Amino acid sequence: MTWSVTKVVMTTTASGASTSGPASYGMSRRADLKRGEVRRPVPPPQADFTVSSYNVLGSSHTVDSTEYESGTKRISRGVDLLASYGTDLVGFNELQRDQLNTFLEVTDGQYDIYPGSELERRDSVNSIAWIAGMWELVEKRTFQIPYFNGNLRRQPIVLLRHKETGLLTYFVNVHNPATNRKHPDSDPYRVEATNIEIDLMNELSRTGLPVVLLGDMNERAYYFCRMTGEAPMKAARGGTNIDGECDAQRPVSVSWIFGSNPLGFSNYIEDETARELKITDHRVLFSDVQIDGTHFPEAVSAPSRALPTG
Repeated sequence: MTWSVTKVVMTTTASGASTSGPASYGMSRRADLKRGEVRRPVPPPQADFTVSSYNVLGSSHTVDSTEYESGTKRISRGVDLLASYGTDLVGFNELQRDQLNTFLEVTDGQYDIYPGSELERRDSVNSIAWIAGMWELVEKRTFQIPYFNGNLRRQPIVLLRHKETGLLTYFVNVHNPATNRKHPDSDPYRVEATNIEIDLMNELSRTGLPVVLLGDMNERAYYFCRMTGEAPMKAARGGTNIDGECDAQRPVSVSWIFGSNPLGFSNYIEDETARELKITDHRVLFSDVQIDGTHFPEAVSAPSRALPTG
């Protein structure tokens, strides 16, 4: 445990009354000890923030729609939704380049983002955005999972430092392929994507740093039971998985927020407002997160480090 030391020096006035005051810089360490020290433990830092998992419904899906506005108009309204929950970090899905540009324009430097426009257009869709004043980027990279027809798509990982506390946290955001009329053969690709994501959660967890996983997994109980059963992770929405007995508690959303087991989750919400207002066709997830340095000593003291490669 780290300790802070407050030194108290007892002196005597001419009248014989005792007074106390801060130690003089010129006094020796031995003199300080003779006069007494008050030792106080410094508690490990704790970071509190709000995350969101948000499939925005890509612009290309609503080009000729009579039901939905354009993608750029919808993401502008989505910014208000994020602000209403005080969102400090969001994992986007289907954030196409025109929506990305609009998001950055509307938020006017409030958020940093990765990969954003750094990579190919198709790789911007699953970007992670965070409040620039709260987080400092330490490392960034991508990993690949099979998407429609088995084509590999890059998914982002960022290692961020919480500026107020110095705590380090990994954030990962994914979008696994759906099985639908256009892509009826996605099941094996989605299973393989799940395998890769479980392996990644185990790999990152071995660093001793907290991990938060966001995304549209296009699965409900299956994904929960595998992720919580095969990696040291839990879901913000709850559920149990003990000795092979899994209870996902009947999830409705195919999007998820997961975190390392010692993390604290609270105030989890699957917001229906965006669907009702036709901003997107998905529930937008929000949760408060608490990271206690007591459970993650590596996150407290760790210097900048490279992300595991794979």
